[in-house]
Amino acid sequence: MKKTPLLFALCLASSPLAAEEEAQRAASIFFEKEVRPILANRCYECHGEKKQKGGLRVDALGYLKTGGDTGPALVPGEPEQSPLIEAIRYQKEDFQMPPKQKLPDAEVAVLEKWVKLGAPWPVQAHETAVVTEGGFTEEQRKFWCFQPLANPALPPLTGGWAHNGIDRFIAQKHAELGLTPAPEADTREFARRATMDLHGLPPSREQLETLERDRSPARYERFIDSLLASPHYGERWAQHWLDLARYAESDGYNADEFRPAAWPYRDWVIKSLNEDKPYDQFVREQLAGDEISPEKPEVLVATGYLRNPLYEWNQADVRGQWDLILTDITDTTGELFLGLSFGCARCHNHKFDPILQKDYFRLRAFFAPIQWRDDLTLGTPEEQAATARL
Repeated sequence: MKKTPLLFALCLASSPLAAEEEAQRAASIFFEKEVRPILANRCYECHGEKKQKGGLRVDALGYLKTGGDTGPALVPGEPEQSPLIEAIRYQKEDFQMPPKQKLPDAEVAVLEKWVKLGAPWPVQAHETAVVTEGGFTEEQRKFWCFQPLANPALPPLTGGWAHNGIDRFIAQKHAELGLTPAPEADTREFARRATMDLHGLPPSREQLETLERDRSPARYERFIDSLLASPHYGERWAQHWLDLARYAESDGYNADEFRPAAWPYRDWVIKSLNEDKPYDQFVREQLAGDEISPEKPEVLVATGYLRNPLYEWNQADVRGQWDLILTDITDTTGELFLGLSFGCARCHNHKFDPILQKDYFRLRAFFAPIQWRDDLTLGTPEEQAATARL
């Protein structure tokens, strides 16, 4: 016997599934009518998308559960363990929100009830981001430049122009976009592009004639190898690094005194590039060469990187100037070695890049013990001892 529509509806309404759906619907209505207006009117101005005082956002449940600088703001189902409830109750003089005036008792009761219900928050498709420490989403943490290095499989060889693995990735993207590569450069154009790139100068007549006489399949590889073997390669590419490291041979600022002993760091960078020094060693020697090999002048000189910030010898505010110097070293280190501009983290967690304020100051603390010295001699212990006997 078929159930009538009315009987079917009554059976459905009495099922556990229907009861659960009805409870969720009631909780959503309660949130939208009672809770969200309080959060929007009382909290979003200081803890919303544009501003997050104390690193806290309250415009999504994930942000509240992750919390700000002092930890999670609420524990669903546990109002007595939720700092948000403690703050709106004005239970402590130094922990009161909103800070200017306590919420009406009725609004406090609404938020208490909401947390006790498990903090229901109707989620839209665009609000499903998972929030991690510092208020960052998983999507932000998965941005390509924050991922560990990988060795991806090479795309299949398409077209006849690809000669190496990089070419194959470019060819794959060309095929996706329907692009056609430019024609291959002739010998003279190739030589000009290569020498301008690696040496910063056009090729000499002798270089051009040597390349044009070479008819072997490996002539281009040999030409590039000759450019890389030249000391001019290090001189050219050191310029880029020295600019980013803020190298200068004077102090800057108003006094702008000369730095006659700055050049060894410049030459160390040039030599490191010409010797093809491994990059991890290149980094470590600049940041901690005095800790790694203090007896080796060829390593100790790398810490000239830490002497690059601006300095004014007659500055009256010595403490303030040193604070600026430490800030400059920290900011430059982030920009130079991490490729990130994270100076903003000096005042707050980054809003987009997953950089926490506490991590910024952890890095800054590493540089705090630095002492600029002018009494060090670039010589091995044996050389210095021999000099002392003269």
